Order: sequence, then structure tokens, then C-alpha cells
Amino acid sequence: MASLHEELTEFLDAYFEAWNRYDVPAMKALWDADEPDVTYLAEEAEPHHGWDAVHRYWGVDRSQSERLVSWHDLHATRASDDVAIAFFHANWSTYIPGNRLYPRPFGGPVRISMVLRRKADGWRAIHYVECPLASIVQLRKAHEDAVEPALHERLAAKGITY
Repeated sequence: MASLHEELTEFLDAYFEAWNRYDVPAMKALWDADEPDVTYLAEEAEPHHGWDAVHRYWGVDRSQSERLVSWHDLHATRASDDVAIAFFHANWSTYIPGNRLYPRPFGGPVRISMVLRRKADGWRAIHYVECPLASIVQLRKAHEDAVEPALHERLAAKGITY
């Protein structure tokens, strides 16, 4: 029998494969259709509660854009026999042709929390929340990533650790 971590890994792989194709029917098939009060919160939008709101969000024509979401570092929690919580990190990248604000591909890190319910055909999402890093954290990371490796070596030689 697979562990909860393995089962949720399989779910997340399938979900983001569908997302990266923007295959809405495949994404919806991984949600609990019996749950009327689903929640979907993308980092760039207001919360979407209920299927009508989620369908409006998913219904935007994204056929001209390209997207890629990768995920890692799953922390799986069994809340009950039929409810699990998945917390993980993801990175999203997108390209929107003709976008004046972002004429080149752009993206960023995000943390995601999902609540899933076990159904006869496997785990199905009922709650999805993207939790972006605060701007100051993203800016600090960009500044830290820009440091020349030689400075890290020089500091290490002096016994400076961080």
C-alpha cells in the first residue's frame, strides 16, 4: 500500500501535468465534484468560492500563453481517514504574447496549501490556496542570489557562517 506522501505526489504530478497543458476538464476531474463549496485562491486574484466562481477563473482564454508550474518539498498531513492536507512549494513561469507589461517570460515562487478528500477513485481537491512570498522576501532572495561566489568563499575562509 502506498504512503500518503506517495499518493499525494501522484495526485500533484497529475494535477500540474493537466495545469501545464491548461486542460480544464482534466484539472476539474481531480477535484471533488460532490463538494459544492470548493475554494480556489490564486495568488493574483480574489478567492473563488463555489464551482461557478472557479469555472469563471478557469474559463479565461489562456490558449495563446505558455505556462509551466513545477512543485517540490511536499509536506503531507492526514487530517482524518478521508481528508489530507498537502503543503508544498512551487515555481510558476508563464509567457503571454503581446503583453506590454511583461514582454518576456516571467514567474516566481509560491507556497501552496491544498485540502483533499479521499473518494472511491482517489484523492480529490476541495480547497486550494497559493501563498506568495512577501515582496521584501523575494527582493532579499534576489539580492542574496546576486552575490559573487568569490565573496562567499572569502567569508568562509574567515570563518564567517550564515
